Amino acid sequence: MSNKTKERILSTALTLFNEKGLSQVPTRAISEHLHISQGHLTYYFHKRTDILNTLFSHYEDQFTILLDTPVENVDKYDFFAWLKALLEINYTFRFLFLDFAQVMRESPVFKQTYLKLRHLRKQKFMEFMNLLSPNGDDFSLVYQQVELILEFGMLYDIMEKPENNLQILAKLESDLRSIFA
Repeated sequence: MSNKTKERILSTALTLFNEKGLSQVPTRAISEHLHISQGHLTYYFHKRTDILNTLFSHYEDQFTILLDTPVENVDKYDFFAWLKALLEINYTFRFLFLDFAQVMRESPVFKQTYLKLRHLRKQKFMEFMNLLSPNGDDFSLVYQQVELILEFGMLYDIMEKPENNLQILAKLESDLRSIFA
């Protein structure tokens, strides 16, 4: 089994899912885009859910690295860099959020793991906030705003300006910073 072919399939699927949405990209579209046969693709991934689960595994790996970020001796710049990195990961795998309900229905792995990651992200966020503001304040409402921007803030901008990815990320980063202004 060629890892290079497998990675090409995953990379193409990610691009197509992000551009067109999960419902508009059957495995046939992926194989046609790669100029390989449907049988060749199914040799690596038996069904689209296998591709989805593998992409989500890549998302989870990147997300977990950020969750392992130590919070000792950090300042607000480190915190914003952490938030920006989370935003960039979510944007890289934006189809997960653009087609959230469908992904939840199609992939039991996503649903179960996503809820765990979401909980761990909130814990890490609260650790940062408690370190940066040790007054014992409740940051639950702040976290809800941050979470909405991280996961779904891109939806409107993508629908309005799908061709300008850097501008969308800059706006989302600005939205995050405005919460803390």
